[in-house]
Amino acid sequence: MEIQNLFNVKDKVVLVTGGAKGIGRMISEGYVTNGATVYISSRDAKACEQAVGELNALGKGKAHAIPADFYKEEDIKKLVEEFGKRENKLHVLVNNSGSTWGAPYDEYPSAAWTRVLTLNLHRVFDLTKLLTVPRKGRQRR
Repeated sequence: MEIQNLFNVKDKVVLVTGGAKGIGRMISEGYVTNGATVYISSRDAKACEQAVGELNALGKGKAHAIPADFYKEEDIKKLVEEFGKRENKLHVLVNNSGSTWGAPYDEYPSAAWTRVLTLNLHRVFDLTKLLTVPRKGRQRR
């Protein structure tokens, strides 16, 4: 493999969670700028659509929005279902959605810790598994 092709993403399919804002938005732009088809997911549907419009104006790759609230397991399943209707392959998954809770350790509520773990750990596992483990009647991604 030639070194200039090592990181070539032209015509690759990418899913970026939390891809509408911040670091996720910058990651999405990097992929679109280099010719990838990028699916952006975030709980903020309006921000997803805005980011998609801006990214598609770059004219290189293509961006699409599939909004989902990653705190909700059913939204993860809907995202995977919708993605599967549009694509039969996934080359790159960027698990960027995440949260934190600002409180001193001794004041940190257990419910907040559970919420952070749900989004930052459990949903990463859930989404990755649903997108990569082959199932009856579904092509391997």
